[in-house]
Amino acid sequence: MNFLIVLRQVIILLIIMIVGVVAGKKGIIADGASKKLSELLLYVTNPLLVLGSFFFEYSAEKLKNGLFVFLIAICFYFLSILLSSVLFRGFNENVKPIMRFSSVFSNVAFIGLPMMKALYGQDGVFLGSFYIVAFNIFVWTFGYTMYGDAKESGGMKGLLKKALLNPSVIAVYVGIIIFVFRIPVPDVVRSAVAYVGDMTMPLSMLIIGALISTTKVKELVNDFKVYYVAAVRLILMPLLAYGILYLIGVPMTVTSVVVTALSMPVAATTTIFADLFNKDAIFASKAVMLSTILSIITAPLIVGMLR
Repeated sequence: MNFLIVLRQVIILLIIMIVGVVAGKKGIIADGASKKLSELLLYVTNPLLVLGSFFFEYSAEKLKNGLFVFLIAICFYFLSILLSSVLFRGFNENVKPIMRFSSVFSNVAFIGLPMMKALYGQDGVFLGSFYIVAFNIFVWTFGYTMYGDAKESGGMKGLLKKALLNPSVIAVYVGIIIFVFRIPVPDVVRSAVAYVGDMTMPLSMLIIGALISTTKVKELVNDFKVYYVAAVRLILMPLLAYGILYLIGVPMTVTSVVVTALSMPVAATTTIFADLFNKDAIFASKAVMLSTILSIITAPLIVGMLR
């Protein structure tokens, strides 16, 4: 059942991505427009998608599961960081940070949350929001220092500030207050938040499609390193997580959310950081694009195993 749901969802993603490719080729989504859409995603639609996931009746069990997801995410980030240091040893220093970053960080916010909503409803988005808190802490600390010098952003204190004041993380803080203190939210506000939050998935795929439109197909598929990164990101990491969580008896609700998050393609932040620190931004873009395309095959197969 999960397989069919994910397959349907990724076909929808593929269609929207193709629309983005066409829009990019026709110049409808130009470079400047793509950047502005990314900002809209980061600062508006994704935070509201997260916020809307907290608009239901308080449950101590749900809150406990959310905190459990957060702790498990932290453990797997440490594990994936360790694995990445071994798996990509010996590669050129211009691409090595990109390969490590790509294997550690998945696109859990822009593609993962909409996928969780389709699979598990609002409960999935609620639990996935706690995963995003861990994602932001690690991406702005370990991820940032992997590429550059922490001193450039005010040291570790400055990086943690960025991580904990990210718009989507702030939405979690606000959502927890509403959820725990049972603050009533008017139906019109709920609907408005839901409408804007639901824009996250189509916007993200239009942006990725527009990025793909700028790359020649031959350049996208002729680099072995990109396939290696994609295999680690899309197959090794989620299967490893599933095996560990299954063996230690983690509840399937929590396991499903964590494995779904880990089965998502390379995070778009990979390209942003590569460009910022003068690494191989073209290679980073190829890693994001190819893993997104390949996830159309891998995500349904991996998430379909979950029961």
